[in-house]
Amino acid sequence: MASDKAVRVPPSFSEAIKVEQLSSHAYQVSLSKDFSVGAVPNGGYTSACMLAAAKIHLGPRDQPDTLTAHFEFPNRASTGPAIVIIEDVKLGKQVSTLHLTLWQGGLLSQAPWIDHSVSRRVILAYTTHTNLRTFSGTSMPTGYEVTPAAELPSVSDFEALKTNGADEAWALQKLPKAYAAMMPSLARWQFYVPRKEPLSPGVLDMWIRLDSGEPITQSTLAYVVDTFPHNMHTFLAAPALRELLNAPPERSGDSDVKETREKDQQRSELWFPTVVMNMEVKTALPDEGVEWLAVRASSKQIKDGKFDIEVLVRDADGEIIALSNHVAMIVNIVRNTGKKGKSKASL
Repeated sequence: MASDKAVRVPPSFSEAIKVEQLSSHAYQVSLSKDFSVGAVPNGGYTSACMLAAAKIHLGPRDQPDTLTAHFEFPNRASTGPAIVIIEDVKLGKQVSTLHLTLWQGGLLSQAPWIDHSVSRRVILAYTTHTNLRTFSGTSMPTGYEVTPAAELPSVSDFEALKTNGADEAWALQKLPKAYAAMMPSLARWQFYVPRKEPLSPGVLDMWIRLDSGEPITQSTLAYVVDTFPHNMHTFLAAPALRELLNAPPERSGDSDVKETREKDQQRSELWFPTVVMNMEVKTALPDEGVEWLAVRASSKQIKDGKFDIEVLVRDADGEIIALSNHVAMIVNIVRNTGKKGKSKASL
């Protein structure tokens, strides 16, 4: 007998970043658990909610696009309501600068909307906004454009890749059930990663699309640059370490292989909170959005529980859409969930 229990459908990204204007400089958002990593909403998603408030705030000035954004994450966010307070630092004809603060806890139903004795500053941001469609000025090619690093990873047939889940070069990353339950934010994306070796040592190249099938728009970019597959570290690892991680079954008794894999299995007990995230938007996506983006992520050093990430986002034609840099930490998942547990070594 078929169950009458309805299957819950996660909200679309556009629904999850809806903003309600409370006053001239105060906006309310509701952070969805479907875009969380553990108990904490993904930092890029939460930042996108803040930028959605900024877009409404600057709507009368016809400056809908984020040009640059700098985010600091002094406290962990939680799902549920949040207030975004906006300060006008400078309102210009072509570019405007804002200071945004996302508050949670002790929220009030009327102005001033927050209780400074209880409410917490969760995210602080300085952002600049413009209209990228009317922005004009000098353009010239750079030497980077002719380097191997600028070459766009190719896909012969996106529809076939989407239908079959793989082609000769790319394969849809399968998200383990444990990660899907613990980190629903990862399930919002489809990551297509190289089937064999990384295209460049220590670099993760991937093609991404939203799992819901909705288009990726300008409003999605902060979420794009802060979302990575669960096994990103296997691509960022040095070649010698990657060889141990991917050693064939016959080497399972090798002590180095065994120790490396044991540490790798402990990743499910680790959390990678963002400390700082910077984003620069180079090009406006079409108003209707796009289905596919190419994302390249690399790290210069992973050491002492902290690491850097450099992100390059391009469209299917190779146009640079956005650049981003992060500073992140590696901590026990207990810091995220509040549950008791034992700390274990990180890879």
